[in-house]
This record gives sequence, structure tokens and C-alpha cells, in this order.
Amino acid sequence: MKPKLLELMRELKKDKKKFIVAVFAVAGIFLIGVSALLPDGQKSGVDEPVEPKKAFDEESYTAQLEEKIEAMVSSVSGAGRAKVFVMLDCDYETVYAKNGSLSTEQDASDEKSEYIILDEENREDGLVLRTVTPRVRGVAVTCEGGGSREVANAVAEMLSAVLDVGMNHISVAKIQ
Repeated sequence: MKPKLLELMRELKKDKKKFIVAVFAVAGIFLIGVSALLPDGQKSGVDEPVEPKKAFDEESYTAQLEEKIEAMVSSVSGAGRAKVFVMLDCDYETVYAKNGSLSTEQDASDEKSEYIILDEENREDGLVLRTVTPRVRGVAVTCEGGGSREVANAVAEMLSAVLDVGMNHISVAKIQ
């Protein structure tokens, strides 16, 4: 077997085209062998619990909302420096797509619907139409001008209009 290999090597040295093809063939075989040793990223036979994707982070949403409100309050004439606390009504709501049908028979109607399910990589999920952010339940504001009735009313009216929250759910006080 060794004499044939030596004979092949001599022939490859004479013809450069054959030599280049042989080098690429050996490199390809080597790469295929190495890729077989690397992990392929696919699951093993054991089902591992998959943590659902969290499309909404309540803490970061609340923090961003509070920062924006602080900037708005600080821009009100006489309000000065402000601190804001926002309380949300609930977590976010996900609205899923449905297939439905409506049938009517002699003064009665029957509506049937089912969620549209997607199967991605052996994991079933509903088709998400939209995610609704939570409503603001209440807002507490402390600001330098909060002791003034005019400033407190201006801040409360502004927040009521912007956040669609009743005036009885907004508190404005003087900062210490």
C-alpha cells in the first residue's frame, strides 16, 4: 500500500492541477471530520423545559414611564425637581389570533372560535396579534413646587390628560 501512495504523491507533484484538487479534497474531508466532532446545537432526546419568551419587562417599563413623567413634571412652571412613583394596574396582556365562525339558526346564533397555533421546532405557540401594555393605576409625585395649590393642580391635570387616569388617582406633594 505504501508504494502506491508514494507513486500517487510523485504523480501529484508532476501535475499541479491534480495536486491542487487533491489538497482541496483532503481539506474538505478534514473539515467534514472536524464538523462531526463539534456540537450541532440541536436538542438531545430529553425534553428540557423551555422558558417562555418574555415580551414585556414590567420593571423597565415602569422605570421608563417614571423618568418621562419626572421630565414632564419638572418642565411645569414652578414645579422644580421632581420624583415620581407609578403603580400599574396589572401585567401586560397578550392578544392571540383566532379562527372563528358564526352560524345562525332560527333566532339563535352560535359562535365558534379557536386559537391559531404555530409549531416552531416542536414548540407550539399561539399567533400573537399584539401585546397591550398595562394601564396606570395611580401616580404619586413629589416636587419642589408641590406645596403650591396651583402647581399641584397643573401637574395633576397634565398627568390625568396624558395617562388617562382620574384626578383621584394622582397625588402631588412637596418634596423634602
